[in-house]
Amino acid sequence: MKEKYNNRWYDKYPDLAKSIKKLRGLKKHKRHEIIQSISKLITKRYPRLIDKYIMHYSIADNRRCYDSDPYFSLVFNTLKYANEDLINDIILYLKKKL
Repeated sequence: MKEKYNNRWYDKYPDLAKSIKKLRGLKKHKRHEIIQSISKLITKRYPRLIDKYIMHYSIADNRRCYDSDPYFSLVFNTLKYANEDLINDIILYLKKKL
């Protein structure tokens, strides 16, 4: 059965949603390696983006598949506030890595 949510911030980016699902299935070490690279890409392009929105991140809110991993959650919650260009670059990066 195909999952259909359409209420998550990343649902308007189907390739990102697929990549998040794939990341969830990776071994922790490999997942962290990829997430760390995404974090570096974010901070290279927008050095203060993570810092700016870190207060919007809630450890208690763990409904999403990536919330069980704080680093995964922090990076992907930050992307919620990123512009289209950065999100598209992240999607391209994930397509290469996954």
